[in-house]
Amino acid sequence: MTMRSFRLSALIGTVLCCGAQSFAADLPARPPEPAVAVSTPAWSYVVTPYAWLPSINGSTTIRGRTADIDASFGDLLDRKIPEQLFGLMGAFEARNGRVSVMTDLVYMKLGADGGGARARSVHPAIGGALAASMSAQFEMFIAEAALGYELVRWQGAGVSETAIDVYGGGRFWWQDAETDLALTAGLNVGDLTMVRGRARASSGDVTWLDPLVGVRLRHQFTPQLDMVLRGDVGGFGAGSRFSWQAMGSVNWEFARTESTVWSGMAGYRALYVDYERGTGRSRYEYDMLTHGPILGVTARF
Repeated sequence: MTMRSFRLSALIGTVLCCGAQSFAADLPARPPEPAVAVSTPAWSYVVTPYAWLPSINGSTTIRGRTADIDASFGDLLDRKIPEQLFGLMGAFEARNGRVSVMTDLVYMKLGADGGGARARSVHPAIGGALAASMSAQFEMFIAEAALGYELVRWQGAGVSETAIDVYGGGRFWWQDAETDLALTAGLNVGDLTMVRGRARASSGDVTWLDPLVGVRLRHQFTPQLDMVLRGDVGGFGAGSRFSWQAMGSVNWEFARTESTVWSGMAGYRALYVDYERGTGRSRYEYDMLTHGPILGVTARF
């Protein structure tokens, strides 16, 4: 190769190299990879103030005196002191994905007299007899809290959908109970309190805490109509000897705003507990089934 040819080749190579670099620099920068959004399940909330219209069936023992109670809601309304019938109830649930937190609060004042309450036994240490007339009053607060987990969910026909949850938690009870016993001349009232010719037995404050486990079924018929069935058992000797609860309700949407869905709620609730403590004249026992319709309003947001 001559010197002239060598110089020409070097010049052509320099031009090609610089041109390639200039072309690469003129290309637009590669856009960054978009960030992958990680979706986090949002919390949803359900608030349900409701009314429970209960009947009570069972027995109670206060200071060793036992009474059988068999009173419908109508009997409770017909009491001589109707203002002692009072209730305040509400439920709340927060849900995030499969996990939910459930609470339920109940405060009630109930009472039965006449045919709804009957003396069944008097402690052997008490002499005399009781007349037929007696009454019983209960004031109670029940607070329930549980943690739930959705086990399974499946689609049904059309837009229907069903889910099953399991849950576990505790149910706290506070009670103050009284029985008024009609007297006869030969009755030895002993430790009872005399009030206007009647002997009154009072439990004082009684509290206990029951563990509980349960199952809940939620079924969505349509976006505006759903049903909830739930049942649990508890106590197991840790608080009461045994307790159980069964409840079913239907919700139907009647209004909707930008952030809240409003529904009416109607159903039935039954709650049984068998609790006892003490012996003899200090014995207290509450072996009672409280059951009846429930009516309320549900707000979902």
